[in-house]
Amino acid sequence: MEDSTLIFLGKDSGFLENNNSAYLEKNKELILIDCGFSIFEKVKKNFDLNKYDNINVILTHLHNDHAGSLSQLIMYLWFIFHKKVTIISKCKNIKKYLKITGTPKDAYEIKEKTENIKFIKTEHVKEIDSYGFELKIDNKKIIYTGDTKTLKPFESSLKDADELYVDVSKFGGVHLKIDEVIEQLRNIEKNGTKIFLMHLDDEQYIMNIWNKKEL
Repeated sequence: MEDSTLIFLGKDSGFLENNNSAYLEKNKELILIDCGFSIFEKVKKNFDLNKYDNINVILTHLHNDHAGSLSQLIMYLWFIFHKKVTIISKCKNIKKYLKITGTPKDAYEIKEKTENIKFIKTEHVKEIDSYGFELKIDNKKIIYTGDTKTLKPFESSLKDADELYVDVSKFGGVHLKIDEVIEQLRNIEKNGTKIFLMHLDDEQYIMNIWNKKEL
């Protein structure tokens, strides 16, 4: 697959070691997508947090592999670097989540949208609300599905998308089963959208299927 605009810190599904999370840097701004239980240590070890004027976290949903170290990251930035985090999320329980994890209110602000980010509500599990989003940056339109079991909410946005970051799995269920969506993904790529697979529960199986495609 070609180089992506987003850089991944991990592409694993929820029961593996490297939580699915990506980031990009723009001038002195860091944009982090999700902050699961393995992500805080990666950010702490691999980023010079002093150099950013703005640190943003786009949060797709509240499963632990997507939000499990969010509070830790916020408190670390607040108490050690004296920086406030902007959380960009439409999750209805985000304020409650931060409260019960002891996150100081002064350490963050929450935005439900920005000029270049539009959330797309999708279907994942019945217990919590889940979102993907459309991101416009550097004259590119990026679609990021988050965890989803359907591509339907994203179809209208994909017509002119430059990049699609899509949740696929071997087993399906509350995620997209690669065997069932491979032809649809092939057609999307034929129309000019670069595709990047993520949240992988069996990378070898998934990549074997993906690499057999004929375009």
